[in-house]
Amino acid sequence: MPQRELTGLLRTYGHESLGPLLGISPASLRRYVTGARGVPDAVAARIHYLALVTADLAGSYNEFGLRRWWERPRSVLEGRSPRVALGRDWDPDGVPARDVAELAHALAGPGAAA
Repeated sequence: MPQRELTGLLRTYGHESLGPLLGISPASLRRYVTGARGVPDAVAARIHYLALVTADLAGSYNEFGLRRWWERPRSVLEGRSPRVALGRDWDPDGVPARDVAELAHALAGPGAAA
């Protein structure tokens, strides 16, 4: 499933934003998308995580807003942006990823956009 999720994420984020979110190079991202190289398990887990977080955010943001959401500092994340809070080699099961997912999920509830 990572290739299908990657295709959807690329439509929203593009190569320039998605690679850094996943902690991979643009060249690796292209290889994974084309199937020239298999997606490692750690990267597949990050892809799935981003697909879930993006689904939570999609109810409150358009594509431009989704891209910006990852870059804007958040007080809940001690003034860091979600992307910075995750770090480069982040673990979808780690505390920073949980904090980012909870922040995004809070936007999915009724009245969240108010």
